[in-house]
Amino acid sequence: MYLSYSKLSAFERCPYSYRKIYIERVKLPPKKQFSFGHSLHRTLEKFYSGQFLYSLGIKKPTKEYLLKLLNKNWIPAGYAAGESEIFFKEAAEILGRYHEMFVSGSFVPAWRVEAHFSFRLAGHVVSGYIDRIQKTEDGFEIIDYKTHREIPSSSDLRSDMQLQIYFLAARSFFGKRVTSASNIFLRFMKKISFGEEDFHEEKIKDRINRLAGGIGSAKRFPPKRNRYCGLCDFRYVCGMF
Repeated sequence: MYLSYSKLSAFERCPYSYRKIYIERVKLPPKKQFSFGHSLHRTLEKFYSGQFLYSLGIKKPTKEYLLKLLNKNWIPAGYAAGESEIFFKEAAEILGRYHEMFVSGSFVPAWRVEAHFSFRLAGHVVSGYIDRIQKTEDGFEIIDYKTHREIPSSSDLRSDMQLQIYFLAARSFFGKRVTSASNIFLRFMKKISFGEEDFHEEKIKDRINRLAGGIGSAKRFPPKRNRYCGLCDFRYVCGMF
């Protein structure tokens, strides 16, 4: 079975939503929140790539260059009339503050951006992309960008599988020692990091295998109430509302 963080988390969060997305493959219209997030991700991907060009001085990590990349990578899909300009301005403000906090005086190009990985686990293939991998003095740091309008609780962050899967990927696919894995919440300019001691490889593998077994054996995909229900495209047809 081919697995990803998105598939595993969707099934764990709500089997009904998983069925609609990954089995029935329901086509959904573009959403402005996804366009907004993808625009920022693509901009930062381009900004942190090109280590050789930075070393030659061809690319310079200025705020002006970062905003130029935003303009080039902006995705206007999913917005109502006039909204794209409003959200573009917000994105520019976010990146301006990001440059001041995380770039000025301490910029280092990434070791990898949008790093694709694929590894085998108990007969399954787990794959995905890591936003950014940064070389550190004693290993590597995984970085994932978030555009949430609120920061999840500490317990929710610790239980989320995304960084856990990336931790496994960095070790098994890239063969690198991960000394920290971080979420950067762009709207808040807040970086929340976890160290090696926060990741327990066998527990992560067991959780993935348990969810994969549930997906493979499921005959019914009942809805499950969760904190994302209010944003779900299927909330009015699932029977929970």
